Amino acid sequence: MKLNIEKHKALYVIFLAMLAATPPLSTDMYLAAIPQIAATWNVGKDLANLTLVLWFAAFSFSILIAGSLSDKYGRKSILIVGLIIFVCSSFLCAISQNITQLILFRIFQGAGAAAPSAIVMAIIRDRFSGNERQQAIAYVMTIVAIAPMVAPLIGALLLEWFSWRFIFLLQGSMVLFTLLIALSFTETIQEKLTTPLLHLVTRYRVHFRNREFIFASLGMGLLSLPFYGFIAFSPIYYISLFGLSEKMFSLFFGLNALSSMGGAYMATKIATRFGDKKAITLTICGCILAATGLLLATQHYLFFLLFMALFSFSIGCSRPISGALILGLVKTDVGSASSFLIFYQFISGALCMAFVTYRWTHPVLVYALLTLVTSLLVLLIWKAIENRIEPTL
Repeated sequence: MKLNIEKHKALYVIFLAMLAATPPLSTDMYLAAIPQIAATWNVGKDLANLTLVLWFAAFSFSILIAGSLSDKYGRKSILIVGLIIFVCSSFLCAISQNITQLILFRIFQGAGAAAPSAIVMAIIRDRFSGNERQQAIAYVMTIVAIAPMVAPLIGALLLEWFSWRFIFLLQGSMVLFTLLIALSFTETIQEKLTTPLLHLVTRYRVHFRNREFIFASLGMGLLSLPFYGFIAFSPIYYISLFGLSEKMFSLFFGLNALSSMGGAYMATKIATRFGDKKAITLTICGCILAATGLLLATQHYLFFLLFMALFSFSIGCSRPISGALILGLVKTDVGSASSFLIFYQFISGALCMAFVTYRWTHPVLVYALLTLVTSLLVLLIWKAIENRIEPTL
């Protein structure tokens, strides 16, 4: 049975959310297992953390390829290939015999996750316009936010009753279900590119010439640094520095994801009341306030929980608004534009993960200052470019 956007819009959005949830499922579910993975082969946590950092690096570079290929060969075919790679590599992760194998298979898993992540935004751009596009992004992000809430709890339960290997078995099984649904997916691209395959990468020049798109993407994308840095830093903060259990870590991580979901849910309402541009300014100010509060996180973990929740709410609110606005600046090569947005966010996020997990003398202060400086820089960039961007989508 073919998915039909008109007759089954709610199911269609849920399907898109399932695709978009592939990356958080493959990262958040096993975060609490990193210390156990390191202990399994008697390696350092910094080496075990490469399973996370290199996953993001592989994901980021592969997404550039996946987006461009979907413009040429269609969304469905590239989506199917990506999901197959993800499922196979997940099962291989589960049977890894050493840390090198696990890192290698995680790299393939990241490459496979790139296709659904890039193509979701392209599909939304293909199918929706105007306020409907903003609403679609908000709904998808609201549903996707459930993954970071539930995934760490599932991972903690699996660690309590089984080993970390079952986490990857579950990841592969869940995405296998998504793959079966994707087989009935209806192609959305109307006009495919005729550019030769070897010249496909040059199509990114179209976006680099679009100054409004580039500046808006680079500016708003900087907020991904502390957001993704939190993924790698949170287990260090809660478990290593404050000695909380894996269950408590999973609960706090889930509450943070709930804040992000709340922000995504409120995005359309806030944009309707204040307008897109003012809403983005307000959400960036919320990030600055939260980052300032993080300076207190050295005193007690509840400060970290509270102000990271505020930061995640602000990010969750800004993404649907800014994402819809930025995609509205693109007329052609939508797949590669979507890929560039996500590539920039994830590659900068991966670098930030490596930065915040370095053996700093005062790691909490480093993370708080990174969040504050980044938020202030984003505000300066946004105020410099907002008058060049049309609010209509």
